[in-house]
Amino acid sequence: MENIEKKVFELIVDRLELKDVRFEDIDYDDPIFASFDEEGRGMQLDSVDALEIVVGLNEEFGIKVSDENMAVFRSIRTIAEFIREQQITVE
Repeated sequence: MENIEKKVFELIVDRLELKDVRFEDIDYDDPIFASFDEEGRGMQLDSVDALEIVVGLNEEFGIKVSDENMAVFRSIRTIAEFIREQQITVE
């Protein structure tokens, strides 16, 4: 199950060229966007980064994220769960 979380992490790091972010420093449940992160534990991404991630998720996993689904961007784990749900509905 963790495989999708790892792929999501790698997609974010690669697409946003986050050279200072290390795999071992990130918890899959940490908020990835500054707007969700009151404690400063996550990646501190912003809305411009979200657009790049949406494009990457579409290319990598063949899923579309609509405005109604933007809450899935809370953490790497919530993105991975959304991907799993979308893959089940397609099958």
